[in-house]
Amino acid sequence: MPERTAILTGVTGGWGRAVLDRFVAGGWNVCATTRGGGDLPDGVLAVEADLTDPDSAQAVVDATMERFGRVDALACVAGGFAMAGHVEEQPLDAWRGQLAINLDTAYLLSRAALGPMLAQGSGSIVFLGSRAALRPFPGASAYIVSKAGVIALMQAIDAEVRTKGVRANAVVPNIVDTPRNRADNPDADFSKWTTGEELAAVIEWLCGDESAPLSGGTIPAYGRA
Repeated sequence: MPERTAILTGVTGGWGRAVLDRFVAGGWNVCATTRGGGDLPDGVLAVEADLTDPDSAQAVVDATMERFGRVDALACVAGGFAMAGHVEEQPLDAWRGQLAINLDTAYLLSRAALGPMLAQGSGSIVFLGSRAALRPFPGASAYIVSKAGVIALMQAIDAEVRTKGVRANAVVPNIVDTPRNRADNPDADFSKWTTGEELAAVIEWLCGDESAPLSGGTIPAYGRA
């Protein structure tokens, strides 16, 4: 099998580590973005980056190209969640912060990665949406809008690059089984939640050739929740 190279964001905390482990086990060359620190497997290219900054995002792609010579996949796992109150009361900083961490990071790194993908005529970008973007609930409008924007970004990129060999899809979880989510929802039935390992398997599949016919998909990954 030819060597494949993936850029992964958001894999040094939460369930994202399962994504990193899945790609490493699958034999991918991996560039993992970090905010400093993190114990990463041998052979992983760690690039410290502020993904809300366009120059920093471009530097991630440049480092990947210098080390591995190509970018076959990008998984935009980085993001965050905030319950910031109803629209009329939520701080403006919360609105801007959620758009930055969820939408800007996905946009800026996709923008940088599309250059080498289009040049080589192949590539796959996987975004992380949220069921909240499709079924909103009160008190998290900034998060909801940011994730809806991620899905719209995927669809816009798909419309632009699908005929040029590059694919884009969005995985849409509901709630993921993590220690933090268990602590925040102590009365929930955790057995119904999607695990990080399950999401990692879906993300890697979407990045690989096995999913070649699929682009433009908004894929529910709700588990049984």
